[in-house]
Amino acid sequence: MLESICNSDLWQASGSRVPLFHSIINLIYFYMMRISLKTRIVCLQLCLTLASTLQAADKFVSFIREEGTLELVTSQQRSFSILCADEEHKGVLTAVHNLQEDFYKVADIRPALVADAKQKGSADGQNVRILIGSFDESPFIKQLVKSKKLDARELKGKNEKFIITTVKDPVEGIPGEVLLIAGSDKRGTIYGVYELSRQIGVSPWYWWADVPAERHEELYIKKGVYTDGEPAVKYRGIFINDEWPCMGGWTTERYGGFNSKMYVHELLLRLKANFLWPAMWSAAFYADDPMNSPLADEMGIIIGTSHHEPMARNHQEYARNRKVYGAWNYQTNKDGIDRFFREGIERMRGKEEVVTIAMRGDGDAPMGPDTDTKLLENIVKEQRRIIAEVTGKSASKTPQLWALYSEVLEYYDQGMQIPDDVMILLCDDNWGDVRRLPEPGVKRHPGGYGMYYHVDLHGAPRAYQWLNMTQIQHMWEQLYLTYAYGVDKMWILNVGDLKPNEFPTDFFLKM
Repeated sequence: MLESICNSDLWQASGSRVPLFHSIINLIYFYMMRISLKTRIVCLQLCLTLASTLQAADKFVSFIREEGTLELVTSQQRSFSILCADEEHKGVLTAVHNLQEDFYKVADIRPALVADAKQKGSADGQNVRILIGSFDESPFIKQLVKSKKLDARELKGKNEKFIITTVKDPVEGIPGEVLLIAGSDKRGTIYGVYELSRQIGVSPWYWWADVPAERHEELYIKKGVYTDGEPAVKYRGIFINDEWPCMGGWTTERYGGFNSKMYVHELLLRLKANFLWPAMWSAAFYADDPMNSPLADEMGIIIGTSHHEPMARNHQEYARNRKVYGAWNYQTNKDGIDRFFREGIERMRGKEEVVTIAMRGDGDAPMGPDTDTKLLENIVKEQRRIIAEVTGKSASKTPQLWALYSEVLEYYDQGMQIPDDVMILLCDDNWGDVRRLPEPGVKRHPGGYGMYYHVDLHGAPRAYQWLNMTQIQHMWEQLYLTYAYGVDKMWILNVGDLKPNEFPTDFFLKM
């Protein structure tokens, strides 16, 4: 029972914010087998009490009237407005529109959206109950900072952070108290919006797992300042992989393929993720739908390509055009492959993406028996020359990763050199056991470390797909160890075709 507590959402929520609670749990766990059954029960009750109290402290939405709360929806107050400037990031405005629909799912009301604090009409400033804005774009947030109703230090220079609080008379034309959702940047604001959605009763999985919204007639906001702070891991996301026949058949029948009509559903943002390796067995994210990449960039999702798809190119783009580019062999066809790489960097220019570098064999396979560390180092050198030429700036200015997946780890062990600014993406053994972590006490690689982890595998000698078989205790232990060793630049989870793996996906991103 104690083990399940240590691996629960409550443990994750409280342990990540309160070291004292974390220490108490560890001590209890250590001494558990040395004390009587009666004492064990008391200790377990203490753990549950601490966990539930610490988790509840972060809840700012109430469904009953309490003294000092801000009324959003009551039996008498059935309408209100949301104030959000037209100048906002498009991704924020999309999230605000989704928030309007979430209120309708929960309370049968659809708040009006107001862009001007002095706008008159049925949804004028007198009725604004929520103000939403980004520190880097919103004129309303700038006014709040100028009037000292919002401390700029809470958001300036922060990464993907939100502040949720109440403010009285926030800006000219808006009298009374309002709920403020302010983000340090686009994703920070989006995460704040979806945190409100979650707390009023809309699950992040409302669409992908058909989770019904909780119904509430009244909604109140508790006083205080609420935030998740900055994310513990910079890039956090999933890899849709091994997606046929299940997900591939479904999206082909319903949407015509892995296109923007499917990707538009905002699960990752609601889970506070920011990164995606798209489906790639038969799909080419960039080529199949020209709206895929712009949509991801607008919504706030950073796109990358998997461990065997270098330079922002999907493998299917090569597989469909072998005659155009020639053999997938850098020793005999350098010019053709360099052309393939260059086109990928030219296409992604101006977008927020992470470039996978180096090279593996044709598809998800080793390059061949004659591959050595020098060949890989030369390939990377040429790739970085292409990046610098296309972007017009040092290659170090473009985020890159080198995935030490499968046989590539062996090259690393043989002394393969990785540029200082390139992230080293470590991996598990495909079964949830982390293969390698940075050596304690050794100088850290300047580009940082990431972890590529599996809850799905299609491959020899065994495969596991379509059923979640990952022991969540083991997953927690391996990922906790990963973070403790300083692997915090990227965490990416191979979820297979997603649908059977909602639980480990949710758990992974909460960690």
